[in-house]
Amino acid sequence: MPEWSRRDVLRGLGVAGAAGVLGGGWYLAERPHCRPPTEPLWTYHGEYWGPVVPTERGLLVPEGHGVTGGDRYRLAVLDPYRGQANWTTVSVGGGFGVPALRDDTVYVGTGVDTVRAHDAETGRLRWEYDADGAEEFGGGAWGRPLVADGRVYVGVSHSEDPDADPSDGGDYTHRVVALDPSDGTELWATEVTTMVRTGAVRAADVVVAASEDGIVRGFDPATGAVRWSVSLPGEPDWRPTVAGETVRVVTTDGVVAAVDPADGSVSGRREPIADVTAAAFDAGTLYLGGESGRVVALSAPVETGGSWTRRWTYEAGVRVGALAADESGTLVVDQSGTLHRVTDGGERGARVPLVESDYENRCGWLPDHEMLRAAVLDDGGLYVSSMWWVRRFSASELVS
Repeated sequence: MPEWSRRDVLRGLGVAGAAGVLGGGWYLAERPHCRPPTEPLWTYHGEYWGPVVPTERGLLVPEGHGVTGGDRYRLAVLDPYRGQANWTTVSVGGGFGVPALRDDTVYVGTGVDTVRAHDAETGRLRWEYDADGAEEFGGGAWGRPLVADGRVYVGVSHSEDPDADPSDGGDYTHRVVALDPSDGTELWATEVTTMVRTGAVRAADVVVAASEDGIVRGFDPATGAVRWSVSLPGEPDWRPTVAGETVRVVTTDGVVAAVDPADGSVSGRREPIADVTAAAFDAGTLYLGGESGRVVALSAPVETGGSWTRRWTYEAGVRVGALAADESGTLVVDQSGTLHRVTDGGERGARVPLVESDYENRCGWLPDHEMLRAAVLDDGGLYVSSMWWVRRFSASELVS
């Protein structure tokens, strides 16, 4: 039985539907005709994959993302065209966070409350920072490390209690730390209220990070002192992004806000969609997908005091699992494993199955189960991360 992260405990696996079952427990519906799924260019197998991070050294792919417990998980650097590993390294007792590459070093957090630095060419471990957590479940360092100002900034949560409850954030100590990139020495550590699950960003001489309770903070890069903080409804499940003079923040409650990094003032706040399940940024546009299957595209403000402008709305009909966008187009992948290509005007351009059906009475996956985890467009490929694999699809075939 897999071990669960705090997020898994809170969200659960959804409801096992009884649709199609009538009196006596017999299925009366005929098996639907399901289109064969699009063939991937390659598949890399594993469990609980996080988002692919494309780099000039290859694709950084974290296994066991968000998972704590006793299994072994890999961080792999894959050849983007063949899907073969150039090197892998293992974490025992918890998976890997979202990695980052800077120069010749890969920085990554783990579910055992450590931050590691690996040689980007060979995978050799250069150093490891340990927050000294004793818990079996919960905690960890999951966000993408920010490397700037001669420091590595990352959120780390840990507990001194071996039996800490992953569903109770009060059992853990939550901090943002700054590390020396050469040896992992802790330069400063600032305690915050809840886990900083996503990565920090650098803007206007501050480090901006958001914790799970919706509090966005601006930290002094040199000392870790909190210069300002602002509270937003919902959980900021996505790393903030910087555009012009603003930091853009999205929460699960559907709040989008432009935060001034100088003083934390909020402008252009809007709630265009409820229950956000996916978000993506590209070329000044913010794309949001929701529990209902609705997708909206917003032109994001780049100046303090600017406003969000709705470009279009699209109805996928099924809970959105991931969004990916670049100059080639906008792609929506729902939790049934179906890809929707959306035109610049918000119209459906194509609808393509990406996964096989494992059920007799439906096509694709059960939408109540969060099987799909992330999607990224890069260099002609769509990289899709799921519970069981990472796959590359030809983007040109999907958007044509």
